[in-house]
Amino acid sequence: MTDLIEYKDKFTLDGRLRPGPSVTKAKVAKVRELYTAGIYGDRIAEATFMETITTSDALFNAAYFANLQVLPQFDAAPRNWSAIAGIREVPDFKPVVLRGLFGEWEGLQREGTVTGVGFNNPEGVLPVVAEGAPYPYAVLGDTEAAYGQLVKRGFKVGWTWEARINDRGTEFFSQIPGQMLDAALETEEWSVWSALINGTPAGSQLDGGTTYTGAVVLPNATISRDALVQAIYELSQREVNGRKVQVSGGYNLIVPTGTGDAVRFLLNQQLFEVTDGSFQLTASFLQDGVASTTVIESEYVTGTNWYLLPKPGAVKRPVLELGRLRGYTSPELRVHNVTGNYVGGGAVAPFEGSFDNDTIDLRIRYPLAGILWDATYVVWSQGDNIA
Repeated sequence: MTDLIEYKDKFTLDGRLRPGPSVTKAKVAKVRELYTAGIYGDRIAEATFMETITTSDALFNAAYFANLQVLPQFDAAPRNWSAIAGIREVPDFKPVVLRGLFGEWEGLQREGTVTGVGFNNPEGVLPVVAEGAPYPYAVLGDTEAAYGQLVKRGFKVGWTWEARINDRGTEFFSQIPGQMLDAALETEEWSVWSALINGTPAGSQLDGGTTYTGAVVLPNATISRDALVQAIYELSQREVNGRKVQVSGGYNLIVPTGTGDAVRFLLNQQLFEVTDGSFQLTASFLQDGVASTTVIESEYVTGTNWYLLPKPGAVKRPVLELGRLRGYTSPELRVHNVTGNYVGGGAVAPFEGSFDNDTIDLRIRYPLAGILWDATYVVWSQGDNIA
């Protein structure tokens, strides 16, 4: 079981929740007390819980309590995508950009001479300044993501007046919010994997060639030890800002669900080879120091496709990330109903349902995006060519 996160401020979850004017610690604590007792079979407490949340503001305290219950579980939930992507807070819904974080200075002189000696500066290196010469000006450049822009996602679920009569209120608050956050977790997964798969163009496919061992790898080759050797080599020969890609920290190899064990077995095989008339074993491809490659399954990778990319932090730039809106980094659960007034005056209790259709709406909102910064760092293959 994943450990829950410890929060210093347990009422706001360190700022993750913003209580409204009608939500207080005392009211939420009372809701918690009645709810917990009802869950454990106290019928009187359950009835009191239902009666209490029909007051003018207890409903909103119950919704806030639901957030307190499920958000820590959401934060601590295991995520398959976290093995291949980082997290970034973005300021708005405009196209996401990186500004001046990776030595992307524009306007620096890259070639020239100093007292007759030539030099050629690679990107990000301070240029030579000749004696008495002015320092060159440079500006920070922007790097726009190859794929990904923040979007608002969400839906609402209505608890009808009839369901309120038939069902126990504790069941609604114990099931529905958690299931809504399960949908948010699935959305995170889809967003990150979609950025990788839909954002990587055909130009990043495995070209194939002859490896340093002499093995011939076809374009779009099926997964094999030689194909992986070739993919790593091709990635190392690609250039970003005039410099070849250098990976320090290993690779992630993404394969379809159900094929991971077979691929690990294939790459972990130790083969016999003859050297100077004697037999010796080759090293396992996946062991540290050889390739440091982790095989990860994804339900979103289909057929015989496979993808190779650096692990998070293995290159200077981010490659793949989940973007969240700054200040709104968690799914927000919100309750709403407009009940109207009785004829002759007097407000209708919230749990009598809305004026329009006798429902109480619980809504989830979650702005997020899967971001692929640069497909140069991804080598992929359709896996349909077998030598």
